[in-house]
Amino acid sequence: MTKTAADLLKDKPSKVILSLSIPIILLNILKGGFNIVDMFWLGRLGKEFLAGVSASVFMVWGVNGLTSLVTVGTVAGVSRNIGEGRIETAKSNCMRALELTFLLGAASTILLFPLIDPLVDLIKLESVARKAGIEYLQIMIGTSVVSFIMFSLHSILIAWGDTKTPVVVEIVTFIFNIILSPVLMFGVGPVPRLETRGAAIATVLSHLIASSLYLGIIIKNKWIRLEKTGGEIRFSRYLSIGCPVALSSMFFSFIYFFIAKVTANFGSGAIGAMGIGHKIESFSYFIAHGFASGLSTFVGRNIGAKQEERTFEASIFSFKAVCLLTALYSLVTIVFARQFVSFFNSDPDLLYHGVRYLWFVMPAEIIQCGGIVFENGTFAGSGYTKPSFYVAMPIIFARIPLSWFLAVKLGLGANGVWLTIALTMILTNWIFCILYRQKKWLKTKI
Repeated sequence: MTKTAADLLKDKPSKVILSLSIPIILLNILKGGFNIVDMFWLGRLGKEFLAGVSASVFMVWGVNGLTSLVTVGTVAGVSRNIGEGRIETAKSNCMRALELTFLLGAASTILLFPLIDPLVDLIKLESVARKAGIEYLQIMIGTSVVSFIMFSLHSILIAWGDTKTPVVVEIVTFIFNIILSPVLMFGVGPVPRLETRGAAIATVLSHLIASSLYLGIIIKNKWIRLEKTGGEIRFSRYLSIGCPVALSSMFFSFIYFFIAKVTANFGSGAIGAMGIGHKIESFSYFIAHGFASGLSTFVGRNIGAKQEERTFEASIFSFKAVCLLTALYSLVTIVFARQFVSFFNSDPDLLYHGVRYLWFVMPAEIIQCGGIVFENGTFAGSGYTKPSFYVAMPIIFARIPLSWFLAVKLGLGANGVWLTIALTMILTNWIFCILYRQKKWLKTKI
């Protein structure tokens, strides 16, 4: 048993959760910095470029959501293997996860690349925004395998309880992206002006560097082995564990194409405001997913060691901490909404819609982020992922008719879209809180 495993099984749950989660939160903030840097420079190009990427980036989120087919099973399975004392099997399962990840990444590019133009055309963007969105997607979707591998390698480190090393890796790639992104977007010296393509290329190169560093760390620590032990998780089990989360994430993102289509009725300012709003609210997600990631490793390890009571203490501590921190951040963004939005772009129309987006959505973030702790922490760590599909999916799909009804039919404009997002966030995650109390997640087999 490794030192990390002993700590996870013996130390006070709140102490372990903080030691695991704080580095992940910092890591998430750095990852978010990638997008914020891009959005800042896109704002300098103009609101049309901002609108094009804001509308099309949901397809990237959807494709990246497919990585959950592997990463959820990796964290749940490998951490449980370690808790059971099956170290060599854990290492072999890491290799299996990478094999499956590569296949999924390649398949995603082959299947989705031809759909880029028709999907962007569904939104009916203005010509400049349409061109910007398509060029961005062509590079991001065309190199999906790079981001897939990066997410999978990161999940291996999380499964082994190493949440600190990725922060160092992300700092390196973040600095690289800050320097490279404006150079490629605007052109410097012999480098041509690539605009949105430059933002995408900088992101892909940063992901490639991160993947190389993660792999080097994993090999150095001998957390992976090529030989099979006979007790590996089957590919089909990886998929069955990760499928509900992946489908929920993928459809959540793709449905935003239709949400963007409704929002496009109110101009590029509203579309750009939605993209900016996502970036601003993402800091609350960084907190929630940071605690959830640390919690998922803790839950998997302690269930494997049959120390179930510790999982309850860790889950409730994480839930309370996330709700408190999210409430504080939501209050700040509501009070200073205008200043937050104007950092990206001060266009009056965009500023008007962006401020109201935050006023509607940020209060709902409190229960949203509390639910994330249970869904992506407690449930994912135990392998109980079905609620991510059968609870979230109907509510996610309901966003399409509800946003149209409130925004267009009732004449609320873009505010109707923002209200739809807030109401469905509250409903989905209120149900997750109820499911946590039912304790079915404790009975899941891997």
